[in-house]
Amino acid sequence: MVSAPERTGRSAGRVAAERSATGPRPRRRGRLIAVLVVLALGGIGVAATWPRTDPPIAAAKVQPPEPVDPNAAAAPCAPEDLDVSLAADRTAVTPGVPVRFTVSVRNTGQVQCLVDAPRRSLAVTVYEGEVGEPTAERAWSSADCADQDEERLLLLGPGDVDTTSVRWSDSRSAPDCPGGQPKLTAGQYTAQVTLADVEGASSDVVRLTYTVPQPSPSSSGESSGEPSGEPSGEPSGDPSGKASDEPEADPSGSGESGEAGEKSGAGEESDGDAKGDADAKGGQDAGDGSGKES
Repeated sequence: MVSAPERTGRSAGRVAAERSATGPRPRRRGRLIAVLVVLALGGIGVAATWPRTDPPIAAAKVQPPEPVDPNAAAAPCAPEDLDVSLAADRTAVTPGVPVRFTVSVRNTGQVQCLVDAPRRSLAVTVYEGEVGEPTAERAWSSADCADQDEERLLLLGPGDVDTTSVRWSDSRSAPDCPGGQPKLTAGQYTAQVTLADVEGASSDVVRLTYTVPQPSPSSSGESSGEPSGEPSGEPSGDPSGKASDEPEADPSGSGESGEAGEKSGAGEESDGDAKGDADAKGGQDAGDGSGKES
């Protein structure tokens, strides 16, 4: 049999053993939870500061464009590859003073191209009114009197510019260059250059003002119809109709006309004396002859 003191010692030992077995467990759980919390917070911080990766580039954007050969065979220039411009040396136009236009054609493309630009095709046109308006009237064009057989083919490389000049002598013209065109009237005019062989190739509009100076009133009496009072330069006749008895003065002042008159009178007298002498001599001869016959 087991005595009472032994039972008490055994029970005390069991309680101590149970306490030792169950005591450390709550502490381990707390440490584990603390570690998990620290790891969770660290992961959140790392995720917030970690650099983001760029989205993948599409395959179409990755491929480079095909290379352009600037020395390839030239083709006709497209409208979007040409820059046509027009400039005037002045915008105030007066009669008798021509206007000088500067025409430029630039290749803005990446390859060389061909432009057919004779003067009948690359034409400057002047309108009375605004270009494109229904009321605008065509006044003049550099193509009207241009050489229809002219050949002018341009090879323009990337960035090349062709520049020409055109003069307008403030006159009107018509297709086929007929004469007898009416004169311009004062007002507002507009000019534009177009390239006939390239559809849509045109320049900006240049605006011109044409003025005709008004004649200033004359200070003389010719315009008013009043007599000027100046001598006509021709001698006027004697109103009485009688000839003047006074001899006219010699304008040279040498007196040759008087001497000529005296010589003329002397000559007439000598002719009369010679005639009388001849008549007397003839009568004498006749008397002598009759005496001899008797």
